[in-house]
Amino acid sequence: MNNSASTLRFLQNENRRLREENEALREEVLALREYMKALRTLHQATETITAEQQLEPLLRRIMHAALRVMDAADGSLALLDEEAGQLVFAVVMGELRSSLQGYRIDKNMGIAGWVASHGEPVIVNNVRQDWRFSPFVDDSFGFRTNALICVPLAVGGKVIGVIEVLNKFSGEDFTETDLDLLTILASVAATAIDKVHRAEGKGM
Repeated sequence: MNNSASTLRFLQNENRRLREENEALREEVLALREYMKALRTLHQATETITAEQQLEPLLRRIMHAALRVMDAADGSLALLDEEAGQLVFAVVMGELRSSLQGYRIDKNMGIAGWVASHGEPVIVNNVRQDWRFSPFVDDSFGFRTNALICVPLAVGGKVIGVIEVLNKFSGEDFTETDLDLLTILASVAATAIDKVHRAEGKGM
């Protein structure tokens, strides 16, 4: 009797363990599928970026691709004006498109400024709890940033700007996978921007 009870408990525990393993594997497969889907989107985006030969359409393609990959509506691409010591919002998409386009901020302001100064990407999923966040743009234009992901645009180790994406459609947090994908996109984008600038004789 004792042997039968022990065997039953063993089988029950083993069954529970197998169910848990299967559930974990199922979640890993779903995550992998989402990652592959994002990679396909990124590949399509980089093809359109590298084909562009003019700067303004190129910047818009880059920003559109970033929002598509991150599944968000709002974001910006700001270029660094070293002489003025400012970040210039070269492309803005989403709610602030008409008001923020061409706007300038101090190159050290906010999270975008921190990324531009340090050359490091960041994820902030609760901006009000991050000391680097500046509410200046939100307050000035009646917007609310909840979460953001920001990566530097760099060529040869020199930062030339930043890409910032705000507030996922789903309201979910930005992830390390998002950061990896956007960093790859930013690398392709920075090289393409440098190529167009050189073709126009401006250099970076």
